[in-house]
Amino acid sequence: MNLYRQIKAAVMQMLDEKKALDIVEIPLSAGLGRFSETCLIASGTSSRQMQAVADHLYRFFKSQGQKPLIEGSAESGWIIIEAAGIEVHLFKPEMRSYYDLESLLKRQYAS
Repeated sequence: MNLYRQIKAAVMQMLDEKKALDIVEIPLSAGLGRFSETCLIASGTSSRQMQAVADHLYRFFKSQGQKPLIEGSAESGWIIIEAAGIEVHLFKPEMRSYYDLESLLKRQYAS
C-alpha cells in the first residue's frame, strides 16, 4: 500500500475513533488543477470535539513528515485540514447542511 493510501486509511480510522459523525469520502480529480486526491467530510458533536479532532489530525500529519495546512475554527463551525493529498472538512451539523459541500463536490467531480 502506498503512503497516500496508508495516511488516508489512518485519517479515516482516527475520524471514526474520535467519534466524528457521518464521514463521507469524495474522490477528487487531481487532473482538474487540484492538489488533493480525496476530500473527507465529517461532522462534530461540539466545538470542543471538532477542535480536538483537528488538533489530533494536525499532529498526525506532522508525525508523517507532512506540512498540514489548517483553516477555519471550531467556533466558526468549519475547519479544513489539508495534507498528503487529503482534504478533511470538519463541520458543525448546521454548517454542513447549510453549505452542502458533498452535493457541490459530487456534481463537480461526477464522472
